[in-house]
Amino acid sequence: MGLKVNDRIYKKRLRKLKRYIRNKLPKQSLKEFKENTPRDKGNARSKTKLKGVSSRGFTIIGDYDYSGVLDRGLFPNPPKQGTGKTKGGYSTQATKGMIKPTNAFIEKEIRDFIRRI
Repeated sequence: MGLKVNDRIYKKRLRKLKRYIRNKLPKQSLKEFKENTPRDKGNARSKTKLKGVSSRGFTIIGDYDYSGVLDRGLFPNPPKQGTGKTKGGYSTQATKGMIKPTNAFIEKEIRDFIRRI
């Protein structure tokens, strides 16, 4: 007497998840990242690109000199010359940086997608 397991449904759902991660999630994540990016002059948004999309993952690249400063809150605290564009070392428009909110978005999207399938 043996136990037979039909793993066809499991494999189908796993393929669906892989397609979602490879095709839809990178674009949604880039959109979310850009929404978390400061809007002052639009330079940071226009130079943020999606690269390396594959079955192993993807990369969002901020291709400008001050991307790390924006994300890690490395502005002078208090701001020099009282510009009012920074608070606590972060840009007032990206108060939590850009990577942390985007990571939280990705984790939530994957959890929600898994629940749906």
